[in-house]
Parts: sequence; structure tokens; C-alpha cells
Amino acid sequence: MIRPGFLSSADRLELEACVRCQREDHGIARRANAILLLDDGESCARIAKFLYLDDDTIRGWHKTYLQDGWDALAYDGWKGGQSRMTQAQEVALCAWLEARFCRSTVEIRAHVAAECGLNYSHSGCIKLLARLGFEYRKPKP
Repeated sequence: MIRPGFLSSADRLELEACVRCQREDHGIARRANAILLLDDGESCARIAKFLYLDDDTIRGWHKTYLQDGWDALAYDGWKGGQSRMTQAQEVALCAWLEARFCRSTVEIRAHVAAECGLNYSHSGCIKLLARLGFEYRKPKP
């Protein structure tokens, strides 16, 4: 359990401004929101449920915040890379995804392997989906 009240008033004001800033990157605002909710006493599981994340992600954000501060948490660091799929393959995959509900990346990875001859790992598939504008939600047990 993460104890509430760990933010200073100055830190809290900075994070609140980040959450309210409409020009802020969506991911950064979500991390700021999660830290504020933790400071309010909400549980990692409850925050994760409402942000459609894994509770380990929330705990990781808290740990990063405590160890390295807001600047480290606000820095995404993900650079991505050149897609292994052609633009036509990406368009076809988007159409395929929009036409169905996939319960896991296994189905998506099998489709990409069969249609494009490309093998993606679970995390690689999640990154591909994010780049294409699809949000992966971890299946509930």
C-alpha cells in the first residue's frame, strides 16, 4: 500500500497544472494524474482500472517518481523505430482490427505472421497497436 500525502504542496501544484494543461502530452498527463490520485490515497488497482492500465504500471510510476522525480517520470524515452510493415500492410491490419474484437495479442500476432510474414513479440505487438492508434487492454483473468 502506498501511503498518501507524499507530495509537497509545490509538487502537487505542478502536477495539477500538468493535468489541467490541454496542450500537455496525453501520456504525461495520465502519469501526473496517477501520482496525484496515489497522493490522495487511491489504490494502484483502482487507478489502473480507471486508466485502463496494469496496476504494476502505476506502482512503477510511483517508484520512478520517488527515486528520480517528476522530470524522470515525465520523460517517455520511447523512440520507436522503423516499422517492419509496409504502409499497405498497416492499412490492411487497421481494417482487420476495426472489424473484430481481439481478446489477446496472440490472435493479432498470428494474423500478422500469416498475412505479412512478420513475427512480433507480445510487447512488440502492443507497441505496433499503439503506433496504429489502437489501445491494448490486458485481458482479465
